[in-house]
Amino acid sequence: MKDLLRKFLGILKVELEDLESDIGDLLEVCERRKDESEITDYVYLENKTLLLNEIAAIKSLIHGLDDMDTGSFATQQQMIQEIDQRIRARTRESAFPEAVYRMVKRRLDKVAQYLLQQ
Repeated sequence: MKDLLRKFLGILKVELEDLESDIGDLLEVCERRKDESEITDYVYLENKTLLLNEIAAIKSLIHGLDDMDTGSFATQQQMIQEIDQRIRARTRESAFPEAVYRMVKRRLDKVAQYLLQQ
């Protein structure tokens, strides 16, 4: 069970790193749109700030999973609930954008669904 939970955390971290990369891609799209004068510098800077904050938040959440002891959980469901609670609490405490929690929660649910089908 402990190995399965460790794998769950590993897959979740990969998913969150992928999410971070996706947001980085959005940042590049915004920069391209600014360069092509599709958006103003002001809109670009606002978007850039928001996207960089989201990336920083996701990195913080990934690091927050590093200290999780998979041996303290009897079931996958317990660990999934604990991860969800940690992410929710850290999002609120750090005043991360609400969208970060929703994006991370979707990835958490995706990994949980995958593993629970195994």
